[in-house]
Amino acid sequence: MTIEASLIWQSPQASHCDRLLVADSALLADGRWARAAEQVRGLDVSNDASAELDAAAWLQPAGQPIAEIPVGEFRLAAAFPVPGRFYPRSAFRSLAQNPRDMRAAWLLEVTAATLRVDANHPLSPYGAKLRFGNQPNEPTRGVRMVELFDGPGMQVPAQSVETTYLQPHGMLRQDATADSVFYTRPRMTHHLDATCRAAIGDLYARFLQPGMRVLDLMSSWVSHLPDSPAALQVSGLGMNAEELAANPRLSELLVQDLNQNVELPWPDAVFDVVVCTASIEYLLDPAAVMAQVRRVLKPSGMFIVTFSDRWFPSKAIQVWSELHPFERLGMVVGLLRDAGFSALHSETRRGLKRPEDDKYINQRLYADPLFAAWGQVQVALPISSPRHET
Repeated sequence: MTIEASLIWQSPQASHCDRLLVADSALLADGRWARAAEQVRGLDVSNDASAELDAAAWLQPAGQPIAEIPVGEFRLAAAFPVPGRFYPRSAFRSLAQNPRDMRAAWLLEVTAATLRVDANHPLSPYGAKLRFGNQPNEPTRGVRMVELFDGPGMQVPAQSVETTYLQPHGMLRQDATADSVFYTRPRMTHHLDATCRAAIGDLYARFLQPGMRVLDLMSSWVSHLPDSPAALQVSGLGMNAEELAANPRLSELLVQDLNQNVELPWPDAVFDVVVCTASIEYLLDPAAVMAQVRRVLKPSGMFIVTFSDRWFPSKAIQVWSELHPFERLGMVVGLLRDAGFSALHSETRRGLKRPEDDKYINQRLYADPLFAAWGQVQVALPISSPRHET
């Protein structure tokens, strides 16, 4: 039997759901989950039933004081530690229990002499609930429950996205040539495995209704949209005309390099949904693009950003490769927040089995993980006229 274990939690600015698929044997490997295993075995998968536990016991350490560490103890090769980022404990000599201690520590502040570090579990302040349910999909082999708690909490957006992530050195790329050169040749290949692509389609389906106008931002020869609803008006903006022409979902296509021109060529408030799939890491000015997306969305319109842990290293911004995957999610949530989106949410899905016929099956048994964030254009409330007493 397959179990979907989920962490459901709320940070000050967003709601979050982090999911991991495991075999039910993973619950039996640790006595702490024995009660959950008994509850889940009795669930009816057809009615979406679930069992819920308080996750606090697994979100440790918690309640420890902020550590004051001399700057000289920072042991990573980075030129200087960046406040707002997460680092493994091994980066701080006095925090690490061993040279490979990879538990996350949040760097809060940097002064000339001192680092202020929060070494508590990133999720410990948020009162997460641990939810178990049956799931029809097959998990990959060897996934352990402990993996569910490795990463969640790090997607809480930094106070300042600009200073934490978008410093000039972080926006450099290995290949600084114009993107139009890189994308001259069409690439009719999938960049994510079929399982991850299906999960993305399932996610998008939750927001789509027949007749909606959709923008596939940074599109290609596939749009990762679900088959249903089919009655969508889909515009695609991408880098290669041949790829866009091969995309059967597009009713409108446009070739544009957003790193040369961020202005979207549509008037205000024309799209119901904008999606951006496995591409956000290539933008040199993601904040400006986010602002443009918000402009072209209708009131209550949704912007959904999805990505995984695979990309073209030469064209992605440098900071993307420096961050933990869940920190990348925090960067995207922060960009949505700063662009004025509301009802922010992040969602992750890990532990699915990779298709047997996938060309990378010998390199990784698990499917490409899904990371998603979205926000909504807030509806402006009508301004009422003042009442006059008669």
